[in-house]
Amino acid sequence: MQNVENISLNGIWKLNHKKKSIDITAQVPGSVFEALIENNIIEDPFYGNNEHKMSWVYESDWCYETKFDVKSDFLEHSTILLRFQGIDTIAEVYLNGELLGTTENMFRVYDFEVTSRLKANSNELKVLIRSPTKNAREEIKKYKNRLVTSIEALPGAPYLRKGQYSFGWDWGPKLPDIGIWQSVELIGFNNLRITSIYPIQTITYKDPRIIKNLKESSFIAESVKLNVKIEVDSIIENIGNLNYTIRVELKTQEKDIYFNEVSLKEKNQIVELTLDEPHLWWTHELGVPYLYDLTVTILNDGEIIDKRSQKLGIRDIQLIRNPDKWGETFYFTLNNIPIFAKGANWIPIDSFIPRGKKLGLYRKNLKSAKIANMNMVRVWGGGIYEDDLFYELCDELGILVWQDFPFACAVYPHHEEFIENFKKEAIQNIKRIRHHPSLALWCGNNEIEQLWKALLFMSNINDPDMISRFKNSYIDLFERILPELVNKYDSTRPYWPSSPSNGGIRDQIEYVDPNSPDKGDSHFWKVWHGGASFSSYRKFNSRFMSEYGFESFPSLKTIATFCPPEQFDFYSPIMNNHQKNSAGNKKIMRYMRRRFTIPKKFEQQIILSQITQAEAIEYGVEHWRRNRNDFHCMGSLYWQLNDCWPVASWSSLDYFIRWKALHYFAKRFYQPIFPSVKEGENEIEFWITNDLTKESEVQLDWKILNSECKILRNGTYDAIVSPCYSLKVGTLDVSNINYENSIMRNNIIFYKLRDKQNENEITYHGFRLFDSPKNFSLYKPELSYEFEDISDEKPEFKVTINSKNIALYVYIESNIVDFIASDNFFSMEQESRIITIKNINFLNNKDKLINHQELRTLFKVSSLYDLIKK
Repeated sequence: MQNVENISLNGIWKLNHKKKSIDITAQVPGSVFEALIENNIIEDPFYGNNEHKMSWVYESDWCYETKFDVKSDFLEHSTILLRFQGIDTIAEVYLNGELLGTTENMFRVYDFEVTSRLKANSNELKVLIRSPTKNAREEIKKYKNRLVTSIEALPGAPYLRKGQYSFGWDWGPKLPDIGIWQSVELIGFNNLRITSIYPIQTITYKDPRIIKNLKESSFIAESVKLNVKIEVDSIIENIGNLNYTIRVELKTQEKDIYFNEVSLKEKNQIVELTLDEPHLWWTHELGVPYLYDLTVTILNDGEIIDKRSQKLGIRDIQLIRNPDKWGETFYFTLNNIPIFAKGANWIPIDSFIPRGKKLGLYRKNLKSAKIANMNMVRVWGGGIYEDDLFYELCDELGILVWQDFPFACAVYPHHEEFIENFKKEAIQNIKRIRHHPSLALWCGNNEIEQLWKALLFMSNINDPDMISRFKNSYIDLFERILPELVNKYDSTRPYWPSSPSNGGIRDQIEYVDPNSPDKGDSHFWKVWHGGASFSSYRKFNSRFMSEYGFESFPSLKTIATFCPPEQFDFYSPIMNNHQKNSAGNKKIMRYMRRRFTIPKKFEQQIILSQITQAEAIEYGVEHWRRNRNDFHCMGSLYWQLNDCWPVASWSSLDYFIRWKALHYFAKRFYQPIFPSVKEGENEIEFWITNDLTKESEVQLDWKILNSECKILRNGTYDAIVSPCYSLKVGTLDVSNINYENSIMRNNIIFYKLRDKQNENEITYHGFRLFDSPKNFSLYKPELSYEFEDISDEKPEFKVTINSKNIALYVYIESNIVDFIASDNFFSMEQESRIITIKNINFLNNKDKLINHQELRTLFKVSSLYDLIKK
């Protein structure tokens, strides 16, 4: 009896466009845009204004073709399937001239039965992919509703089950891609095969309570019972009458093996396994994201029929919603520990997703998120269900995932065909993703509940009967169908209907306030979209901040990849095209003017834009982290982590994974033990937040200086900060030193945190002004710096920076290499600071030939003084 066999059809295919006589090679998985770029048919769509020359690509139909042979013994399988893991999006599939079927959903796996259609030699497989934008217009004409995701986006996107962002967003280009974006394979089997493995865990703790003042026993697992649900695809009706066995094996990282082997009785079978004192999976800040190897094997008389393996993290995650004095809590517990979620929103890694995966953007982005102390990312609903690699990396790195279903900022169709198509999509993806320990929550959509009336207006839906149909469909989809599907296929995960939401609207969508700060999660856009000052963050006491943000420009190195030097200007045509938020560049400049003196040089302005962005987000995060007590606020996910192309946006990592100032700030303000200062004209509050499960014994040293470095006040707070707690360690009256505005503006607070349990190591440096930096009298800091090699083998340096006067926003830069510093965009009093520089990569391969001594000359250390000096 033969085993289940898989034959990959990935590799080099043919791609053609008959009308334009284009016949080129293309990688599968891959995309049309990617292939056209590689074959020099089109210029880089990201460069200049080239985006607007690309409409012919997505307005066209494209054909992928390949030929392949199969061995004769493979043809002996009783069932052979042709599987497409993902086609983007509307396509017809032909094998040896015969139409197998069609596809209509980017997010679905399509299986075609080809047992009788396959031959040993010269099989011809053809995939004809139709224009997504033409299809969208056809749907508009058919249903007589011009559904859109925004005024600027290409119309009709909501009709297609395809990444909505690709039709244009306020940070992304209008480049809806086309292609075979996931793997293609043949699957041959006899009688049966494993289709799904879903381990349901029941953990027994030594003390099962969530304890406000945590004790170690509250998160130590005594045992775990695994009910491993195994689904089998088989044509055999009475499978239990045959001599099949099923073996479940769990292997530790130390190579210990636990197993259970039972007779296979049915197509949906549960195999139990119990472990004593298991290793738990944790976010990286709380412990080790420990992963077991889980393997399920079907055997017949000792012969392996099918075998599948996946990683398993043992953990329990809950969304806690309890009534309290403010309204209702909204926070996650991981293995009984209340988690303050710290992270950002995630968008697709590239406008051309397969290319981004090949470039390693998944690992680079997520590794940078971990380095910046993030423990959660939100997969935003205008994108995609992410690639398996994304979830595998989050499992490995100890990062939780908030997963939106792919709906965002639009009214969606209510016809039966659309709903049935989506149900199949949802079931497939719930079952694909559910075994990942990093997955924390399923969320129905992004902002549809909040923006309902505006979305109706945007799509010109004003007939009362039509409004009623769309409203009833919304309620049915997001408050009945989806929660039922999640409960059926992933009953251990919480479901949340929309973001933001207070928990659902039932029939009151016109009247509820989804963004109330007292219940559920919140999006806050008064800062940026509303033009409000940073201080507005302190007036919004959300339960969980799932979206808020502020824009900046990427680095000059990134800008140079899409813009010629003669257009290095905020308002040049190309810079405006790489700013998709209406009047966004003007808004960046307007906020900068509030805070800083504006330098004349473009390259200095873009650095200042990053500092302004970082200041804004820091201001909000500090406030919400101080508010974690009694679970008042338990999450901060800023918009956004990454970019899908080089652009001015809200990201902290640009398209090339270059860290903006915000990402360095995030590394500081997301530290698990974090001091902050709440400044006022007459009073200062000093706070220390501890997100860990053990108390922290620390020392907070502080001083208030004037701009001439004269010490006005200083002191120290010794504190023992309880686990999962924010402690106000002191309050200081400063009315006697801030008695006039002109004096107050020239005063500055410096503070540093020491770990008393680790030889008084300094773990944090911070500062706070009482007013805007432009009102602080800066003197030349007279920065000096020296390099020292860390390694003889690879270019890594230790830089000692000295400042003779106060230096604000000291930053290390290089126009020749990319790098990651241990800290950057920090402020200094009269002191020395040691910074390490690693991950050095040359922009030009020729420069790799220089020695370490020459390499040091490629770095420069500057500060705000250098940016604004005349």
